[in-house]
Amino acid sequence: MAWFRKSKIQERDESRVEFLGEQDGEVERKLKAHLVDVFAQFPALQRAYLARVGFEPGAPPTVTLCLASDLQDPAILEAARRQFASMFAADTFLDMLFLTPAQEADVARVCQAFYKRLSYER
Repeated sequence: MAWFRKSKIQERDESRVEFLGEQDGEVERKLKAHLVDVFAQFPALQRAYLARVGFEPGAPPTVTLCLASDLQDPAILEAARRQFASMFAADTFLDMLFLTPAQEADVARVCQAFYKRLSYER
């Protein structure tokens, strides 16, 4: 799990991840549209979700960018961080999470992927 404030990405471990629903509104739709363009340059990234996630019981949920990728490429996180930072105040943070297959199944129950890699099989 990674998160950032200002211009620095930091890793953290979370023992509990509960997907609560999709984070969607006018501002979020604008962010998602910009991220779709950013994510197109990363072939390993398959799907992306913007979800409300609970980590600690009793703590308020956070907005989390959830990524289903064939590899955990830090360049994906950095590209998302740059796009987010260009749109929001410096003290605003965003959690980012590379999903395990089980976590993706959980998030897909409560949230639609806003980004899906197109595959061209012949």
